[in-house]
Amino acid sequence: MSAQDNTPLFVLEMANNHMGDVNHGIKLIEAFADICHQFPFQFGFKMQYRDLDSYLHPDALGSDLHYVKRFNDTRLTPDDRRKLVSAIKDNGFLAICTPFDNASVTDIINDGFSVIKIASCSFGDWPLMEEIAGTTLPIIASCAGATIAELDSVVSFLNHRDKELTLMHCVAEYPTAPEIAQLNQIDFLSSRYPGLNIGFSTHEPPDNTGMVRIAIAKGCRVFEKHVALPTDDYAANAYSATPEQVKAW
Repeated sequence: MSAQDNTPLFVLEMANNHMGDVNHGIKLIEAFADICHQFPFQFGFKMQYRDLDSYLHPDALGSDLHYVKRFNDTRLTPDDRRKLVSAIKDNGFLAICTPFDNASVTDIINDGFSVIKIASCSFGDWPLMEEIAGTTLPIIASCAGATIAELDSVVSFLNHRDKELTLMHCVAEYPTAPEIAQLNQIDFLSSRYPGLNIGFSTHEPPDNTGMVRIAIAKGCRVFEKHVALPTDDYAANAYSATPEQVKAW
């Protein structure tokens, strides 16, 4: 993951697309492993952790609000969560996870992940940043929506703590239309933070393979894409790629 390592790292973001069904989650991991093993790159598989009992306000726990319902409907037990982590490792992926609260950082360490990811919405969330900086794990951080002052503050904060950091250009619109991808930001981040590893976290329509080509040409070597395994029971959303779409990507 260092800036000196020129081998691309492709991070496949499962998010909640395990659907709260551990068997479906394992099948999803295995389906993408079959694709990834065909290529001479590094591959990671990423989960998301939320301590829902403290993350959600008590008044919202039974709510039909879209994201509250989504989080509750896809809740995993700690044992099922760890089964997915084992499947990630058993299938040759680097195990990566995003915490959305401080308690989840501890769970990430205890569950044996190798890399921690900061989501754009948490970029500059200082209590969470302090918790993450207290670990020994390398950090990947998306920075959609961050101001220049926030970028400088976070990069300085992590650099002064000798953290291994990859900064990801990202647009926080799901899916991201190609005309608003702002790939010029890759050049901006590379010139402002020389020596820092710059990557690209993507939410474009999954059939689009043009943007990743441009990102590679601009020097990115770390890429992140949401993935899903459509079945009769579980549909993919508009920005999550199937195994065949990831193969083309």
